[in-house]
Amino acid sequence: MQKIENIVYAGCATRPSPENRVALLNDAGEMYAALIAALHRAHHTIDLEYYIFDDDRIGRTISELLIRRAHHGVRVRVIYDLLGSWMPAWGMLRKLRKAGVEVRYFRPLKGFRLLRWINIRNHRKIAIVDGRVAFLGGINIARRYLEGTELGHWRDEHLKIEGGAASDLRELFQRDWRAIGGEASDQRRSPSTPHRLKGERTLIAWSEEGCSRGVMEQSLVELIRGARNEILLSTPYYIPTPPLREALTEALKRGVRVELMTPARADLRIATWAAESYYQELLALGGRIFRYKTGFLHTKMVLIDRRLSSVGTANLDYRSLRTNWEVAAFIDDESFGEKIAQTFSRDRNNCSNLNPEVWRGRFVLLRLRSRLARLFSRWL
Repeated sequence: MQKIENIVYAGCATRPSPENRVALLNDAGEMYAALIAALHRAHHTIDLEYYIFDDDRIGRTISELLIRRAHHGVRVRVIYDLLGSWMPAWGMLRKLRKAGVEVRYFRPLKGFRLLRWINIRNHRKIAIVDGRVAFLGGINIARRYLEGTELGHWRDEHLKIEGGAASDLRELFQRDWRAIGGEASDQRRSPSTPHRLKGERTLIAWSEEGCSRGVMEQSLVELIRGARNEILLSTPYYIPTPPLREALTEALKRGVRVELMTPARADLRIATWAAESYYQELLALGGRIFRYKTGFLHTKMVLIDRRLSSVGTANLDYRSLRTNWEVAAFIDDESFGEKIAQTFSRDRNNCSNLNPEVWRGRFVLLRLRSRLARLFSRWL
């Protein structure tokens, strides 16, 4: 863990917070219930930053609550990604502004080339209430996470964090707010001092342009390199960068058990096809691959040796690790690691296990399709 701490400190200037209470929220129902309860209790500040904030049943429920809290004197700020929350959300966001909620999008086109502006997205999903309670994970504000789509139920994971790590997430929000032209926090309404809690040791890390650009990739690679017995990976898109592939290959060669869980079907077909081109090298070295078949697996989770875990917004692909703005929590705690392992085990019951021989003998056109899709890996 020390090497990861050094990587994160060099890129993000954050240190592990030893006093946190971290709850694992399984799926959108638990996440929305916990978030809404926290928003109701807000006294000073509410800060939300989401890739998707849809104008649907879930989005309107959250926005109406934000308006009520703003009317009670709470400073409410919202950052949304302009492409993630495209046209359907604009009317709702205008209503929020009219009610006194400060709303800004990431980020103006001015000063950026169009293709670069489209390519770099704010993929973070965080909420911080009074600087003391924070939420972080893969779930956006959209009903698809609760009700599913044509792919079926969306399986996802989120964290509720109370303690020092919540303060670190608020500092990240403040950075992002200033970066897109927002005014600094109103010191007259400063959040309450976090309670001192005995619990999970948590490190908040993020990646964006600048000195933190490689933090997410380097940290995950270092996690894998430090594994002695077991690596559990859950991701909707497995399109690994060369350092990540090399780290997993080395782990398998030294006898570490590697289990990868991905969806049988994803919302972006070309990403599924590209991911399939990387399966054979894992299977050939003894890795196990499970394909989630009862819906769409959207979880972004890593567990090493049942102790060190990472839950956040980054997929195991080029876009998340090298382009988008992302954030994750690294947690060093054996009891919390066991909860992650139990969650992984439950999800595994809804998966099919890829047979290496069957996969190697796939129809030639399917293999060709995967190889062609792999050519676009850097943009997926």
